[in-house]
Formats: sequence, C-alpha cells, structure tokens
Amino acid sequence: MVLVINFLFIIYYFLLLARIFLPFIPHNRFHPALKPVYMITDPILVPLRQALPPLRIGFDAAPFIALLLVWILQKVIMMILGV
Repeated sequence: MVLVINFLFIIYYFLLLARIFLPFIPHNRFHPALKPVYMITDPILVPLRQALPPLRIGFDAAPFIALLLVWILQKVIMMILGV
C-alpha cells in the first residue's frame, strides 16, 4: 500500500516538474500528449494561482508551491500510515 502511494506521489511530482518547464518551450496545451498533464495538475495549480498575489519575478510560482504542498501531504499521509 505504501509503495503504491509513494509511486503515485512520484508521478505527480514529475507532472508538476513538467508544468514548471513547459512555459519555457513552445507547445500546444491541447496536444494529446500534454492534455493529461494539464488535466491532472490544474486542480491544484489554478486555485493556487488565484490565491497568490501577482508576482513580477519572471516565472510562475504556483508549481513550486504545489510541489511543497504535495510533499507535505505525502509526509502527513505516511505519518498517518505509521511509516
């Protein structure tokens, strides 16, 4: 059970990392290969972007904050499971 949960978190980390680097390369967000990345990560990124004040630092901070929040969630779940 723990291995499955950790595996799912790792997959989600990679999807968030993809969202960090995608703005730097030209792409179509509706391309069949990229559409799942957006569909899976948007539920956490869209509310974060709405909650964050606009930053003029040259990049989107929401994926970085999402990585941190997902990591904390993973640690909490592992603590609850006693791992």
